[in-house]
Amino acid sequence: MAEVRSLSNSIVASDSFQPHDQYGLFATTAYREGDVILVESPLLVLSASASTSASATHADNNASIMIAVTATSDTLSSSESVPVPSCRSQFASTSLSSTTTTKAKDSLTLKDLVLPPSVQNQLHSKSNSKDAIIDESRINKLRGMILVLATYAVHPPSEETLSNLMQLYHPSMSCTNTTNEKQHDRADEEDAIELAKLALKCCELMSAPKSALSNLLQNDTTKDQLIKVLLIYSCNAFEGGRIYHRLSRVNHSCNPNAVVLEGCNSVSNTTSSSSNNDTETKQQDVSILKAACDIAPGEEITISYLGKYLFAGYSTRQRILRANKHFVCGCSRCSIAVDDNVMNGINGDRSDGQISAANNSSVDDVASSIPCPACHPRSGRYLDEDIMLDEDGDEDNGFKVCYAIPRNGLMPTERSMHCTSCKGTIRVIPDGDGGSMRNKKEGNAIKYMCMAEEKVHERLESIGKMNGGGGDNDTESEQDMDRQFLQMATSICGSRHWTTHFMNLHVMEESLATIHTTMMSNAKKDAEMMEDIYVEIAEAADGLDKAYKFASSLGLKLHPAHWLFDYTIALAQTLVGLGDEKSQKYGSTWIEKVETYAERFENERMQEVVIALRDAWKKGDEGDGTEKGGKREIEDVNDDTKRRKLG
Repeated sequence: MAEVRSLSNSIVASDSFQPHDQYGLFATTAYREGDVILVESPLLVLSASASTSASATHADNNASIMIAVTATSDTLSSSESVPVPSCRSQFASTSLSSTTTTKAKDSLTLKDLVLPPSVQNQLHSKSNSKDAIIDESRINKLRGMILVLATYAVHPPSEETLSNLMQLYHPSMSCTNTTNEKQHDRADEEDAIELAKLALKCCELMSAPKSALSNLLQNDTTKDQLIKVLLIYSCNAFEGGRIYHRLSRVNHSCNPNAVVLEGCNSVSNTTSSSSNNDTETKQQDVSILKAACDIAPGEEITISYLGKYLFAGYSTRQRILRANKHFVCGCSRCSIAVDDNVMNGINGDRSDGQISAANNSSVDDVASSIPCPACHPRSGRYLDEDIMLDEDGDEDNGFKVCYAIPRNGLMPTERSMHCTSCKGTIRVIPDGDGGSMRNKKEGNAIKYMCMAEEKVHERLESIGKMNGGGGDNDTESEQDMDRQFLQMATSICGSRHWTTHFMNLHVMEESLATIHTTMMSNAKKDAEMMEDIYVEIAEAADGLDKAYKFASSLGLKLHPAHWLFDYTIALAQTLVGLGDEKSQKYGSTWIEKVETYAERFENERMQEVVIALRDAWKKGDEGDGTEKGGKREIEDVNDDTKRRKLG
């Protein structure tokens, strides 16, 4: 069992909740990994796509209305190219454009709905040229809010549902805070309030006469309520705009102990017909909260709002949470404990700048570790090849790669790093602060790291939009670009940094898809073709193995398979597809990494896939016509070949 408690006084909340108070879900009994904590149906679904499809994704990222910002030459698209008719019909035909794009420099188009100039000016006036990611998130948020208002008008909730909805947390439009951290949160919340008001203004100006949306907006007394609905959606919605009475109260942590399996179907409402014995069953949309590790009674149950970026570095996690959920995370992984001795230390001072293990436990950004700039001086911004490619070096020959770990911080000047080998502290030296040329060059490595993090994040987000919007990211030019980003991440940040692992996994995914296409389209596979395939698979296996080690090094409560399951299945499928027993046995060793995870967190169909891949080699060799004796051992492809393919 689990109960909702107030975070301020630990009082158990029964039926009445204060919308501006903070609550959390707490365990009242012990849970083991994989145990079901809570099963709940949505209180409300504020997404047109989700109301028509059980497999819809998050409203913010995949709204059925598309946006294009020509001022930055970016196109933000959705996974659904056709708007839901009922929502589409809420907008006036006078706001339609004959084309879906425009050449105006500062124009903003929501598919064929053009925002009024007053709205465009207000949106652009709040833009931040220094943070394109947050700007793009604001546009996505505005898009989601407009869609929510149209959906809300077409499918209004009952009075009881609305009453329960209004009890969920949302930023207050009047409260103020005093602490620096709260002020930081408040700035993000105020931006969400401004976006909600802007979405309301858009709908007022563009709604079709006598439409449900227009009628809803005629009543001035409901406008404050509609803004609250938008804020509740923004702060509490899960995939597909699903909002829950209890599940939406589960707080975020960057080291969560639970996960949510969304959009699961359960059979409910079984009824018998009075005229015959036929039984009618209905599929109910439910989500399941499961323990991702052992949880003790009294422990707060937390989940992650970050998706795969849970495994990214501090600054990236915070930017995503600020942009999408309007708060600064203060979990144990994100805590910042300032040490004056460290912050005032000078590069090269190996005694005054030393960080003790006890003081360091809550401030390290382990996911952003890079080769120490002091131990491994750089030529410009790039690492030497031996340093960038090897995680540990060649200790048998006396060569060791030493790593420095940044402190949690958003800006380069806040991210001083310490090295566990030389015990020194490296920091960015501001212009005019003096310092030796050596110390300045070492500090510049932090700037280069931050630059690489931002570029990789932008690239990964653009890939997601291309794939989600029906774009083709499998072209040769796109794959070449992805390898260039991988090369950039590796040469600047080294092989332990999160950007390198994220880009390597994406390149691996593309590579395995290409192998699958090659195997399917070529009936006869010559030795040269198979040699290239073995090299690609060896690289994929090497990269995935390093990703598992990286995920384990973060010390998270979640098993790495929560992030790497799909990649592992893809590699195992490719190995099994080669057809020979040795490759299939090798594939089964990868399945062993995720078998327990699949039993606890995947559906029955995926569990069957896992079992089939695990046992494929037992069925004998059903080869593809290639000679087993001519096959090169995948595990034995040498490092020189892998480095050639990387660079």
